[in-house]
Parts: sequence; C-alpha cells; structure tokens
Amino acid sequence: MRNLIIGIVILLILFIVLPLFGINNFFIFDLIEWATKFVFPWVVLYWLIRTVKYLEKKG
Repeated sequence: MRNLIIGIVILLILFIVLPLFGINNFFIFDLIEWATKFVFPWVVLYWLIRTVKYLEKKG
C-alpha cells in the first residue's frame, strides 16, 4: 500500500512539474504504455527463465 501511495504522489508531482518545462502531461502515459509494451515482456521472460533454471536445478 505504501508503494502505491508513493507512486501516486510521484505521478501528481510530475503532472505539476512537467508543464512548467513545456512537456505535455500525456508524455507520462506514453512512457507507461511503452514500458508495458516493450520492457515488461522482457522482465517476465527473464524471471520465467530464472524459474525454469531453478526448477531444473532443484529437481
């Protein structure tokens, strides 16, 4: 729960600060979309491979 609150606070701060530098607020959503589309699958693949290696070593 604490991490969720910290994440929300950071997003709110970014929504306030980014327009001061002339950056569109929706840039944040574009970054989140990009991360979930391209970075997240690689993280899942990494942990899947680690799990398979662990299970092979264990069994």
